[in-house]
Amino acid sequence: MKKFIIILYILTLNLIASNIQINGIYNIEYGSFLPLGTADAKLIIDEKNNYELSISAQTTGLVKVLSNNRSEEYKSLGKIINGQFIPEKFIKIKKDNVKERIREYTINKIDKKIYVDDYTEIKSKFYDSKLNVKYKTLKAQNNYILDYFAKDDILSLFFNLKEKFSKFKQNIDYKLKALGANKTKGIINIFIPKDKKEINKYLNTKSNMKFIAYINQKIFQSERGELLISINKKGFCDYAVLKDVLLFGDIKGELVSLKVTN
Repeated sequence: MKKFIIILYILTLNLIASNIQINGIYNIEYGSFLPLGTADAKLIIDEKNNYELSISAQTTGLVKVLSNNRSEEYKSLGKIINGQFIPEKFIKIKKDNVKERIREYTINKIDKKIYVDDYTEIKSKFYDSKLNVKYKTLKAQNNYILDYFAKDDILSLFFNLKEKFSKFKQNIDYKLKALGANKTKGIINIFIPKDKKEINKYLNTKSNMKFIAYINQKIFQSERGELLISINKKGFCDYAVLKDVLLFGDIKGELVSLKVTN
């Protein structure tokens, strides 16, 4: 689910301005019958063109119970230079009722290295001599250099797509790189089909901007993690479908609320 909620959060550059905050809310469903949760997306840009991109996802209903109240949050922090999002830090936070993991990536563009701080905290339940329930907390921290380098993180990449997208040709598989897609050393593929008949079966929107992103993750039944994306006239992803997930069907995400404030 994590790569799906990240890629839902797509905004092209026509809405970028100083001192602006943009909030979008998506509903996420498994197939056509099981609500998974909601994803809240936010973009903040200050007067110095520093930006903060964030997206948080919360499970709901039965899925919340089965996942032990799991939630995930992703942040991209950096500057906007010549209309491009230039990340300096990327942060991933995953937690449930038992475990919390925070992973912070610091991008050094001079040395072309990415430094990672990894922190994990686990609550462990045990019984004392009187059979009373007790809890203890186990903590671990790890620091290392990532085994690949990317100028973008997975959030900034999709915000920077507008410039690249205008140069992309149909029926060509484009390979991009982004911090956060660690299982494939950052590789994400973008494909714009010339024949829209098949993609329109899944993306029932009026948008003329539709494409396929392959997130290349083995956890999905589909060989490459096929994500179909529709971008509306305002530049937001208004609908997306992740196909053939874990034998049960498709995960669908739909934009249900959008707010822009200065």
